[in-house]
Amino acid sequence: MSDADQLKQLKIKTGVVKRLIKEHASYQKQVVKDEEKAEKLAADATNEDEEYVAKKAKEVVKETVTMVRDAHGRLQKAVVDLQTLISSGSFSDECAELSEAKTQLEAAAASA
Repeated sequence: MSDADQLKQLKIKTGVVKRLIKEHASYQKQVVKDEEKAEKLAADATNEDEEYVAKKAKEVVKETVTMVRDAHGRLQKAVVDLQTLISSGSFSDECAELSEAKTQLEAAAASA
């Protein structure tokens, strides 16, 4: 693989990690929102229709939690891919793309 190809792959994999960090954080925030909504609906339910809506809100929470796990798994895979590329590549230490990649790896470690 040429240096230009390695640099291109580094940019792509860094972008993937960056996007997945944001996606994971977004799903985590959504879980909190959905849980609050489900609890409120359950507390305010006075008839069967409202209880049904509260039950469905709880199902949404479960689905969102599943998405958090999925996003976390994809993030971990992307981190491994990026680390592998960095270790196998021949990048100069002054390379801006390499420093951005390392920054994103640190951010991924902090978000996990």
